Amino acid sequence: MTVQVHSIVQKVKELAVLPQVVHQILHLTSNPNTTVRDLERLIAIDQGMSTRVLNTVNSAYYGFSRKIASVRDAVMLLGFKTVRNLAITVSVFDMFVGKTDRQNLRRGKWWRHAIDTALCARLIASQVDGVSPDEAYTAGLLHDIGKPLLDRYGDAPYEQVEDLMAQGVPELLAERQVFGCDHAEVGRIVSQHWGFPEKLVEAIGEHHAETPGDWHDAKLVAVTLVANCIAHALRQPDSSDDWWFYLPNWLSDLLQLTPQQLQSLYVGCEAEIHSSPMAALGR
Repeated sequence: MTVQVHSIVQKVKELAVLPQVVHQILHLTSNPNTTVRDLERLIAIDQGMSTRVLNTVNSAYYGFSRKIASVRDAVMLLGFKTVRNLAITVSVFDMFVGKTDRQNLRRGKWWRHAIDTALCARLIASQVDGVSPDEAYTAGLLHDIGKPLLDRYGDAPYEQVEDLMAQGVPELLAERQVFGCDHAEVGRIVSQHWGFPEKLVEAIGEHHAETPGDWHDAKLVAVTLVANCIAHALRQPDSSDDWWFYLPNWLSDLLQLTPQQLQSLYVGCEAEIHSSPMAALGR
């Protein structure tokens, strides 16, 4: 671990930036014996999260004929997994709030991309054998968590990275020049410190991998990589119709997805981002 990464990780440890409830939700929902009551009690502890969960549940997207007034009703109507993903999403939001207009603009884009990637990852995972759509959603949501951590705790302003990128320097290289490390490295080390499952740590730390590695869950890493690519492409007005052509072959081979299937997933992800109430949290 470089001096810069060690410094950032130490600051994160001291300030415990990730809401404790996220740890508890991940732990609870990985236990097959967890009940609706367990999840309801956990969400109810955090008034702000309860409010945001209920506001989303009562959005026009779901169109319930009556107002949903309790987390228990939300879980019963929407299902355990939907409310789990929603609770994790609103819990992580505060990490992407800045103190200045420029920070808010930058982190707002990162947050929107995090939501986009989570939705894409969940849809892609639903078409791949052996990958949990809910785990893929979490990996997509948190894959860039190193960026706001660098922005908050790095020894230099993140604006320096943006300035280098404006000159044509690739993002990861620009981060390394400014901080001595990149957001994927920071995300991997910090998520490990937070006690995330190893396969989630890998998906976060390897979401820019150019070649396959000896991973615990290679398919989850691959789903996160493809979801990241699709989410970026969908926000590019000049995105090519054959975007999948530029994906490394090992990704499509590992996930056993043909070019036609990848193109269908691209269209499906676009529809999901435009229609999901989760996407509204990213605007």
